Amino acid sequence: MRAVVVLGSTGSVGSQALDVITAFPDRFRAVALAAGGGRPGALARQALLTGAQFVAVSAPGAVADVNAALASLARETDRPRRAVPRVLAGTEGLAAAAAWPCDIVLNALPGAAGLPATLTALEAGRRVAPANKESLVTGGELIRRLAGPGQLVPVDSEHSAIMQCLPGWAYGCPVPGLRRLVLTCSGGPFLHHTPAQLAAVTPAQALEHPTWRMGPLVTVNSATLVNKGLETIEAQMLFGLGYDRITAVIHPQSAVHSMAEYADGSTLAQAAPPDMRLPIAAALAWPHRPPPAVIPPLDWTGAHTWTFEPVDEARFPALALARHAGLLGGTAPAVFNAANEEAAAAFLNGSVPFPAIAAAIEHALNHHHPVSDHELTLDAVRAADAWARHHTREHLHQPTPAYQAQEV
Repeated sequence: MRAVVVLGSTGSVGSQALDVITAFPDRFRAVALAAGGGRPGALARQALLTGAQFVAVSAPGAVADVNAALASLARETDRPRRAVPRVLAGTEGLAAAAAWPCDIVLNALPGAAGLPATLTALEAGRRVAPANKESLVTGGELIRRLAGPGQLVPVDSEHSAIMQCLPGWAYGCPVPGLRRLVLTCSGGPFLHHTPAQLAAVTPAQALEHPTWRMGPLVTVNSATLVNKGLETIEAQMLFGLGYDRITAVIHPQSAVHSMAEYADGSTLAQAAPPDMRLPIAAALAWPHRPPPAVIPPLDWTGAHTWTFEPVDEARFPALALARHAGLLGGTAPAVFNAANEEAAAAFLNGSVPFPAIAAAIEHALNHHHPVSDHELTLDAVRAADAWARHHTREHLHQPTPAYQAQEV
């Protein structure tokens, strides 16, 4: 039985994590939840359904709404007062949730709130399953200083696949004979577009992902291959290989989620339908296998055709820009992430063309003077994030912040 804290519980990954937890009550139980507070009814239902002891909301003004929703649902279901969890708000509440006694903290908080929560959980000695890219991309060096062997377990489908291809893997421990990591990506909806066609694509077209259903930002990131760039930085941080030993390949069918290549010539691959419940369950159960029947397996009785091809980095420069940011280190990955979010938002608003996203990232990286890894602090990460957003908005002539982070 694993006691689990779910941060970002009302978002997509958090909700699916609770689906897994409630489907296997003999393996998992949710002991604390945290969310932004924008969906008080959903958060209250989650808390009472799971029996969570504690709820945190990042927005202080949402406490009254969450308490009211909890009281109303408790009356409807005839729950005793002692069954209603207490609610805390703001940074104090998120810190309390992140450090709550448990076996694993699944962090799906959006944006900037994710990194402090990850650091707090690690400082409290908790195992952390990060589904929050900002934690690993912007604050990887801060996390590396705190995380002990086995204390991080990835949730992203690509990194979960790699983890499952490394027998006995634990964070911070080398894998004998491991030669290279191969991240797969669908290529998004514009895989074979010409530069002229890319310049004319619309936000609606960018949001039509061929295989996955995700939020707007992540879907645009998949179309630009920014998502694969972020995952490359994450892979380096999680598995400790140099960027020259981490490769991305196009795999439109999204059946093979990533691969590990060994020095003896073997390549191990993890294949499954594109469903986040499996990597979530794998993270919660690790180092054991997930419970049976988390999702239906691939149907091996029918014919399958899987294709793989190299990434055209001239057409999709975001991948090379991510490697560049990762090699610069320090605050450069935070600048990459923040500049992309602002530029993607401007594209979604119809203010700039699709190729302007990668161009804006490059512009920000070229004008940033990164703080080095050994000087990196949480304040430095926050300052770099704020600088990159302001710089990118000015570069794209966006006078006010266009992007508001959504719960992931």
